Amino acid sequence: MTGSLLPVYETLQLEVINVLESLGRLRESPDYELCRITEQKPGVLDELAAERAELLDKESAELEEQANRLADEIEELGGEQPTRIS
Repeated sequence: MTGSLLPVYETLQLEVINVLESLGRLRESPDYELCRITEQKPGVLDELAAERAELLDKESAELEEQANRLADEIEELGGEQPTRIS
């Protein structure tokens, strides 16, 4: 190789290494896995979102019930009705 092509060749090699490392990081990410799954099974994202919404609704109802129990307990202990968060 001639002297003037060597820096270009080395630069290209470094760039190839950087790209390969970036691809490796991408493939290890949860976003990449989710992308692959949605390509293989269209509609899976909607299913996951519906499941997550259902879990959040359940958790919200449980927390609201717990807050009501605590508010009742505070009222019993303090003789005053606590301010409820809405």
